[in-house]
Amino acid sequence: MLLLTAVTLIASHCSDAPFIAKSLRALAALAPLLAWMLVSATWSLDGEASLSLMLRLAVLFSTGILLVTGFGSLPLERIHRSLMALALGLAVAGGVIAVDLALGGHLDRVLHGPRPAGFDPALDYGRAAILHAILLVPVSVGLLRFGAPHLAAGYAVLTALAVLGTSSLSAKTALAVGLVTLVMVFILPQLRWVALTLLGLGALTLPLAFPTALSPEASCWLANHKPSALHRLEIWNFVAERVKERPIAGWGLDAARRLPGGDAPVVIHRCDEPDGVALSSEILPLHPHNGILQIWLELGGVGVAFAFAPLLFLIRNVFRIPAWRDRLVQAMIAASGAAAVSVGLVSFGIWAEWFVSGLFFFAAFVALAARQSAVSGEGNVSPEAERGQA
Repeated sequence: MLLLTAVTLIASHCSDAPFIAKSLRALAALAPLLAWMLVSATWSLDGEASLSLMLRLAVLFSTGILLVTGFGSLPLERIHRSLMALALGLAVAGGVIAVDLALGGHLDRVLHGPRPAGFDPALDYGRAAILHAILLVPVSVGLLRFGAPHLAAGYAVLTALAVLGTSSLSAKTALAVGLVTLVMVFILPQLRWVALTLLGLGALTLPLAFPTALSPEASCWLANHKPSALHRLEIWNFVAERVKERPIAGWGLDAARRLPGGDAPVVIHRCDEPDGVALSSEILPLHPHNGILQIWLELGGVGVAFAFAPLLFLIRNVFRIPAWRDRLVQAMIAASGAAAVSVGLVSFGIWAEWFVSGLFFFAAFVALAARQSAVSGEGNVSPEAERGQA
């Protein structure tokens, strides 16, 4: 992402006043969050680690915003080829992954070295599958409106095959959530506001949903078929209790890695085989596997306000851009956001650099796809007018 941002800045003539103004406004919206991260280092369990993470995030946020602003400001004739290049690259990668997994993962073993007996090579493609799944809708829509339906279809098929061939349930969920949301919002555009409202309510109230206890039947089914889901519930119950201890300011940035009691062992036994261990781990392995709960845990209610208020305001404004009122564009924006949120709610640490970079990367191509749609024959909007509205 850093390299792509540098190239974009060179191409966008970043001395241009509107470009600088847009970038500074976006950076200003995130400044309170970064400042609160910095302040939280004073009560964090490891102030030095908090400061280091905050500085890395500041770099990623800044470059990510510049990247998205560039893709939202450059003349389309200068950047539309990047959409074609991305689609071709991802389609080829998806095809290679699908074939490799179908043949037993020999390429994976060459790339990653020896693996223990019984290791599933599909596990090594988990992060890539996440990014492919999130990018599927915006890239496909952009290609359709660019006038490349055959490339869009081929890209979508190869990407779906690759994602479905991996072991990442998060990627498969993101793929399904994105496609279902695309169809639903296209049919009933008002649903986009329902999704935005649910995101806001979830950010405010999610810790109140825990602790949650399952019935013995449900617990047994999960222990036998999906022990990781049962482990997630244990993690969220534990994290919610810690959130309630410090609901305003949190435990400090990056505290999830060293929270007291987080290393307590968790062993999940199979109900159909009492002596069999389905999963053995800790009550909080590195992070809560839920972005909202992680922000509540580490930065408290203040951090949640600083993180989600700008995000909700941004999405609201994006939905209301006149040049992007096309039904397919609105559905694409909602679907892309839903796919990304679905991953953030069940997998990975919210501050992971590869994930943060991936989200900015995907946001840039959402903007590009929306602009491409706006100036297509169906949009009847001139490039000058579209850039002015964006």
